[in-house]
Order: sequence, then structure tokens, then C-alpha cells
Amino acid sequence: MTLIATDTTDDEAGFIKPNYPRNCWWVATTSKQLGREPLALTMLNTKVVLFRKEDGTVAVLEDRCPHRWAPLSSGKVVGDTIQCGYHGFTFDAAGTCVKIPSQAQIPGRCKVRAYTAVDKPPFVWVWMGDPEKIVQGPPADAEWPADPNYSSWSGETLAHGNYMLLKENVLDLTHFGYVHATSFKILDWVGAPTVTVTEDQVSFRQEFKDCNLPPMFAEVTAIGMQRKVNRYNYGSYVSPALNVATLDIEDLNAAPGQRTHFKFRVAHVTTPETPTRFRYLWFGGFDIPNMDPTTLSMCKTLTEVGFAEDKAIIEAVHRNIMEDPRHLDYPEIIVGTDQAAIQARRKLQAQLDKEKSD
Repeated sequence: MTLIATDTTDDEAGFIKPNYPRNCWWVATTSKQLGREPLALTMLNTKVVLFRKEDGTVAVLEDRCPHRWAPLSSGKVVGDTIQCGYHGFTFDAAGTCVKIPSQAQIPGRCKVRAYTAVDKPPFVWVWMGDPEKIVQGPPADAEWPADPNYSSWSGETLAHGNYMLLKENVLDLTHFGYVHATSFKILDWVGAPTVTVTEDQVSFRQEFKDCNLPPMFAEVTAIGMQRKVNRYNYGSYVSPALNVATLDIEDLNAAPGQRTHFKFRVAHVTTPETPTRFRYLWFGGFDIPNMDPTTLSMCKTLTEVGFAEDKAIIEAVHRNIMEDPRHLDYPEIIVGTDQAAIQARRKLQAQLDKEKSD
């Protein structure tokens, strides 16, 4: 099984190893959640602290004071600096110590690592690796939730398992008829989609012609569940941090003056904390501005139920891996619907290999 890379140090279990590239943009949090108060997070087995400077830009530092190793996040933001809550050592956004209250002299080694951050609503992105290797900004595919032409909703959860379990889950939607049979009620995704691979992404596409809409989509679009429509599902593995998915609805039987096309989109954001734990942040939305609050609430509630079902099955898979003495050596059967996931594994491994060789 190639889900887990084997080129770095062991996790606490002894056989699950880090498989996340550091030279990559990762989502720390949403733009709305980050303010002037220090925010402590774990990203790629690294404890970091985030805060906004007075001009609103984002600072990200290692969350460990080099004096007595207290977390900087337990202190406070002062101007454009963060002051340790233990002895008052103060660090600027570059990680340089600018003040030691008990003495005038500041040792040259008194500094913490700073990370490059970009606030690109709706997300705050952090580059956890070598800043010399940054060649472009965060992926534009994640910008649509900030588009006022969309009504969107979101959620976040902490899941136990390797983050690629979630990414592979959203690349093979044949699980809908089983995991989500009573929630999303999308029961017709039974065949393998068309898979395409580019230099940067892995994408899938499945077309459903002359079909009925599942309940949520029927209600939001006001098309109902009886009228036949065309449905086009497609999505992509954009990066280790991001998957996106889209559903286009084409209503060729709409009455004159009614909308004939609708778009539903989802952003799946994964941020590994360790090889066996990750944060999952998601956005869902329709290209319907100012959606009725009751309808929006219904969509959010249903999505929360559905994604909780995903979490439950992924954590069950993780428990099997952890508790079975064969661990990852258990035979893995690959079928046609796994092709997008397998190609995503290859993309990830190529990125890990490149990072190791650079």
C-alpha cells in the first residue's frame, strides 16, 4: 500500500510515517477566524502561533520561546510583536527577539523560526518549508467561497487518521450510495468516472443524463425531484492541502424565464497535524446570491451530517490499520473507481521525492 510515505521519522505508532511535503501551501485557518489574539495550531507536526499585525497582515512563528520553552501563544500581541507570557521576551514578525525585560543585551541566537503567510480570503495559507522554494502563491481554486455571487456555508472538524484517507475518499464518490444513503441520498454514482491527469492536478468527471435530482439540490434550485435534468459531477486533487468538487445542473425542461443552469461547489481542505491526525475544513455553496437563511441552514446541517459520516468511516479505517498486526501490509485491492485516488498518490509521492532530492 502506497498511502504512507516511508522517507522520514516514525510516528508514535512506529509504522505510520509523515507523508506531507513542507514545500507546499497549507491552510492554517480562515481569514475570519484570525485576529489580534495569538492563535496556537499544530501543522505538519510543528507547533506554530499566528497573529495579525497592526496593518492586518499575518505573522506566523514557531510556538516555543527559546528562553525557557514556554509557548508564545500563551503570551500577548504588543503592536507588531508577540510577548512571551513567562518572562516577557518579545519577538517581531521575523522571529527576532527585540526585547528582554531583565537585561539590555539580546543574544544573537535568541530568535524563533518565522513562516511565510498569505491571507487570501477565505483562507490564511502558510508555507511550512524553505521560503527559497516558493514559486507561486496559494491555489486560486480555493477563492470561490469569497465570491458574493455564491451563498456558502462551512465547517471544521478534527479527524484521526492519515489526511490522504480523506482526500482519496472525495476522489471516489461511489461511497455515496452506502456511507451517505440516508443523508445526501445520491444513489446513482455506481460507475467509474473519467480521470484526467495534468502536470499539477488529478481530475475526475461523471455525467448523469436525464436524471432526477437528490433532495437537497431539488429543494435549493426549486426544480423538484420529479423533473428530469442533466447532472455533471467533476472534481480535482489540486494539492496536498486542497481538493475541489463541482456539480453543474442543466435543466432543459425549465419553463420560460426560469433558470436553466445551477452550480454547486465544495472545497475540501486538509491540514495534517501529525501522520495520524488532521484538521478538515470544508466549504459548500451554490451560485445563488443571498440564499434564504432557512434554506442555507438546511444545507449546512445536511452537509455536517454527511461529512460526519465520512469522518466515521475514515476513522474506522484508521483504527483497522492501527490495530491489525499487518498494518499497511494488508493486501489492497484496486478497482476502476480508484484511479483518481491512485493518481493522486503518485502526484504526492513525486512531490515528496522532489523535496527530498532538492
